Amino acid sequence: MVATGAATSASATGTTEPTFEDGLAQPVFAEDDVIREDYWVETPLDTDGTGEPDRVHVEIARPASTESEDLELPVVMEPSPYYGEDQPAYGYPSDEELYEPDKPGRDLDESVDARSRKVYDDYSHLAEFTGRKGPNIGPEKFEEELLQCGFIWAYPASIGTEQSTGCPDVGGPDEIAGIKAVIDWLNGRADAYDLREGGETVEATWTTGKTGMLGISYNGTLANGVATTGVDGLEAIIPMVAISNWYDYYRANGHVGSTLDMGGLFDFIMSRENGERCDPARDAVEQNQDRTTGNYNDWWHERNYLPDVENVDCGVLVCHGIYDFNVETSNAAKLVDELRAHDKPYKVWLHQEGHGDFLRFGRHVETWIDMMNQWFTYWLFGVDNGVMDESTAVIERENDELVEYADWPDPDAEHVDVTFEPGGRSTGGLSLETPTGQPVTESLVDDPGTGLQTHADAEESEHRLRYLTDPLEEDLRVSGTVFPELTLSFDEPAANVSAALVAYDEDGNAEIVNRGWMNPQNRKSPSETFALHPPDRPYHLEFDLQATDRVFEAGTRLGIMLASTDPGKGMMQPPETRVEITLDLNRSSVRIPVVGGESALEAALSN
Repeated sequence: MVATGAATSASATGTTEPTFEDGLAQPVFAEDDVIREDYWVETPLDTDGTGEPDRVHVEIARPASTESEDLELPVVMEPSPYYGEDQPAYGYPSDEELYEPDKPGRDLDESVDARSRKVYDDYSHLAEFTGRKGPNIGPEKFEEELLQCGFIWAYPASIGTEQSTGCPDVGGPDEIAGIKAVIDWLNGRADAYDLREGGETVEATWTTGKTGMLGISYNGTLANGVATTGVDGLEAIIPMVAISNWYDYYRANGHVGSTLDMGGLFDFIMSRENGERCDPARDAVEQNQDRTTGNYNDWWHERNYLPDVENVDCGVLVCHGIYDFNVETSNAAKLVDELRAHDKPYKVWLHQEGHGDFLRFGRHVETWIDMMNQWFTYWLFGVDNGVMDESTAVIERENDELVEYADWPDPDAEHVDVTFEPGGRSTGGLSLETPTGQPVTESLVDDPGTGLQTHADAEESEHRLRYLTDPLEEDLRVSGTVFPELTLSFDEPAANVSAALVAYDEDGNAEIVNRGWMNPQNRKSPSETFALHPPDRPYHLEFDLQATDRVFEAGTRLGIMLASTDPGKGMMQPPETRVEITLDLNRSSVRIPVVGGESALEAALSN
């Protein structure tokens, strides 16, 4: 059928106009030549201290009909800090000692210059989706699919990158303001020029001003950040495996969890000419990221978009990989939680892979392209195609089938308390029973060089504790976030705590479903560090694992594994000594979000 409420092809006049069938914009511009132009949008910033406003370079790709037929079309922007040439990526040694607040001689005001750094030979994976390969930025894969359907494409390069002026602040308010200025220009509220310096002003006469944004990873992160400004003219975004809170990307409840960190990322993306002008900006990132304590601070708060979701005035289609161990799923889950809490229009698509989207993994490609088309057709062309009447969540299940749900996490999921039964150095139990009797404790010794998968595979180990259910009698779906609530004591004043949700198949093979971490020095707040007092004082820790959605098949054993330093979290900083951690089983539990609640778990465990 032909959708109503929008223009259709005007064959009687011989002109090319947007055409819609079954709620989708059709590729009527496929035969058009593509006009590709370069403009520089003036921003209200002067981040490099030149006395002149920073300018954002934006490459525009539009059908020739917008020139020959005086046609106005909406714009989809794919912003990025990665369009410039790759730069050396500087990181930090993985053996930096975990901070101890009471340790003599540890100086919180240590010089940035004194912090050791090293060059990493290859961080190309950071730009694997968007790296520039020629004199033009585009066409990227999304442009190739959607420009022919009547969506003008725009590639803004973040300030301080590629041909833009200014200096990056890595996810901060300046970077977001620079991209926002492009939307202002598309809507007549900012100036653009035909040269990087000087030049003549140019107007975007070929657009309606209605703008969408999309992108994978950092590119989608920029869409999240700009959306929370509430800028007029931004109608829809599709953030894919994107960050909603930079602290949750490089930190974990007080942990410094990456050898790259924001300083290294600054070095990688800062690709403008005369880069030395950005040395003060680089120093500010180095200082404020605080690799010493790992605490959340005002600088990190500026890079947390979640508190500003109330300002979002556009439709948000969140796409994420359930097994994305780069941008972890909490970034998607917490964004969805805030969108739901503020009654914003959103949808969620989850797939069974890691860092990427459906196009990258080759399954449901046409379905995903149609979804993006449908999303932008509704929000940018105003076609009433029913997209907002469809199910809120679409999840690719373990058998590759796409299944629709009312929401994500599933509204029928309820957190169920499970408790630990002794035997964790080999295999303890997970139970619905409340512990009784004398206190029972079990301990593990930190092993910073061994990853969680190795711990999960070990039949017995002093370096981890694992607790499993009996084999499930029927399928069981977990949807949402697992929360360990642990009573632990430590024999050293600094320690790491890691936890994982693990699935064991009928042959005993382990698969880590998701993970979580906590620095017990941040037990009261991610913003404050409090010393541990060994050896016998117990501490009650509550923290979150990454969100998930998993159907555990009958025969599977559901497991919770506890360890200390996780080298898989970007080479987490180890403590100076190999700490021993003791778990009080009677005063510890884990809350698991089970679809159907406790009765569903009881049924799955019945013998």
